[in-house]
Amino acid sequence: MNAKILPLLATLAFACKPQPATQPPSEPGPPAPVAPEVPGPPVSDPPNTMSGEPLDPVAVAPADPAPAIDAGPTSVDTTPTPAPGSEALPTALSTKIDARCGSDPGVGTAAKPFALKTPDGKDISLASHRGKVVLLNFWGTWCKPCLKELPEFDRLYRRYRKHGLVVIAIATDTEPDKVQEFATQRKLATKLALGGQQLADDYESSNFPFSFVIDPKGQIRGSYRGYKPECAGKLEQDIRSELEQLR
Repeated sequence: MNAKILPLLATLAFACKPQPATQPPSEPGPPAPVAPEVPGPPVSDPPNTMSGEPLDPVAVAPADPAPAIDAGPTSVDTTPTPAPGSEALPTALSTKIDARCGSDPGVGTAAKPFALKTPDGKDISLASHRGKVVLLNFWGTWCKPCLKELPEFDRLYRRYRKHGLVVIAIATDTEPDKVQEFATQRKLATKLALGGQQLADDYESSNFPFSFVIDPKGQIRGSYRGYKPECAGKLEQDIRSELEQLR
């Protein structure tokens, strides 16, 4: 081979040798400027309807309003409450009426005020019972007719007290023991008072027991001097007549 051709072939072989696939890293340049982020409303990803997965009903369905609670029909009691004294009076215990009874001295006058003590030391007065019908009875543990009459008055009190009747039994006794002993034995609910001798004298009654039916304004409407069983019906009628005025 020609000596001039060999150097030429060697040069061509070196020029056709493939270059390596990787290039040496280039020198880093200055970082590219980054545009500032502008805040905006959050964007919710739309539901994936192409993946074949079931949709989340909570994520895609609007929230239903809270169901109203059905408490059922409201029960309202419309029954009117009866006013005090509006209830009809019970039937009378005594039906025999003697028109001659109840007109003893004192009818049409004002009952005399008093302020006394009960057997247990409490205060009791006529003024504190204004507005009610009062059966005022004067008695004493020494008076046998009194001890017979007072339980009968107690029956009236139990029968009519819820309609506005008050029974006050004023004893001439000053010591509470005998008065309380009698009241306990007979189970009296009647209001009791002590030391009524002076008040009894003010009414100038020579007969014991004696009683007055007093209206809500303090006026005597029935006067009964002495123990008269035949007057029980008229006395109850006087009480009922005054109680009717409260209804």
